[in-house]
Amino acid sequence: MGLFSGGLTYSRFYVEGEIPASFREKAMRGIRARVMRPLEIDDEDLERSGWCRVGEPFELELEHNDVFYNEFVNLGFRTDRWVVPTPLLKSKLREAERSYLQKKGRERMTRKEKSELKLLVGKKLRRQLSPQTRAVDLSFSLAEGLVRFMSASPKAGALMSELFHKTFGMKLVPESPYTLAVRLGLTKAAEAAWNEAEVTLFTEEDA
Repeated sequence: MGLFSGGLTYSRFYVEGEIPASFREKAMRGIRARVMRPLEIDDEDLERSGWCRVGEPFELELEHNDVFYNEFVNLGFRTDRWVVPTPLLKSKLREAERSYLQKKGRERMTRKEKSELKLLVGKKLRRQLSPQTRAVDLSFSLAEGLVRFMSASPKAGALMSELFHKTFGMKLVPESPYTLAVRLGLTKAAEAAWNEAEVTLFTEEDA
């Protein structure tokens, strides 16, 4: 999902703590160290995420001008995933099991043999496919300490937050009514009232 095109649905995350003065100097090293490494057929990983150029998921050579826009850090969060259709995998696995048992002169396979054969069949099928690629753009406002992530998916947000922490050494906190209120500056009395508040239902279940 793009930062400069498409819809404007996004999630917001706050940076926990202060952004260090030396941030820019270290940021590019962290980004380049965790730029996306496309999945290969023989990789053990079935899914992998990494950074790419904002709006261009297949551009993985990142320079300072590709990332920094005034007081913003703009990046693409790319995820590659191998997806083998389940019916195809089951069909090929049955064929492989029959062939294996016939070759060994046996009627059954052990659990370990089945697991190993499944890995081999999956790897063989991947040679006929390409990984699914998904990229979501984000914009990190250094002045606000705020990340706008162009996805509302909790899973994608969690994966991005993990990579962000590894890259920049700073944790992200998802926006919620409480975190927003804290950033706006609650008084102690207001904070106490907030903590004591209970959920109120405005509709009743059908009898």
